[in-house]
Amino acid sequence: NLNQSLKQLEKEKNLKNSLFKISHELKNPIAVCKGYLQMMDYEDIDKVKKYNNIVLNELNRTLDIMDNFSQYNKISIKLDIMDFDYLITDTINSMYSVFKSKNISVNYKGVEEVYIDGDYLRLKQVLINLLKNSTEALDDGGIIDIKLLCFSKNLELRIKDNGCGMSDDEIRKISELFYSTKDKGCGIGVSLSKEIISLHHGSLKYNSKKDKYTEAIIRLPLHQKV
Repeated sequence: NLNQSLKQLEKEKNLKNSLFKISHELKNPIAVCKGYLQMMDYEDIDKVKKYNNIVLNELNRTLDIMDNFSQYNKISIKLDIMDFDYLITDTINSMYSVFKSKNISVNYKGVEEVYIDGDYLRLKQVLINLLKNSTEALDDGGIIDIKLLCFSKNLELRIKDNGCGMSDDEIRKISELFYSTKDKGCGIGVSLSKEIISLHHGSLKYNSKKDKYTEAIIRLPLHQKV
């Protein structure tokens, strides 16, 4: 009976963790959709078409997230050759309304032909999480600098904001499940992002100074030609 009770408790714990992850990840594409719908000018047909496609893409991503988490299992990824520079640009464009609402400047200079073996949708989840965290740490008129560096076997993505920053203690705890520096945060985003990056044989680390800046650093292996 004790063994069965423990199994039931573990099952409930896993279910609770999965539900927390679902709710966190669904907030991001829904927020993007809300932003574009609020900006929609139905007299401007070109913008309607553009925004409509973005909203549809985000809704499809929402459905993918729900489908992936429905099994309550460890996150899985499907690797394929992908252009990492395109992913960055696509994510920035998807979050345009979020940046515009706070008058945030996003600086990124593209880098051509940066290919990795990755899961596009999963990595887009990670970038949205990181950019959303930066946005929430910034006052109106803040700045986000994005740099993509390439080495012989790895790439390094640096996302730096001039926001409120974190203390040394907050940096140590930031990867803990359910720990959040935000009043209404559920503490899933960083933990989930690190899990996804780890499945890609990469790493996610933070540098930060209180009231100065926060910098997220992603390292991933480049696609190696046979």
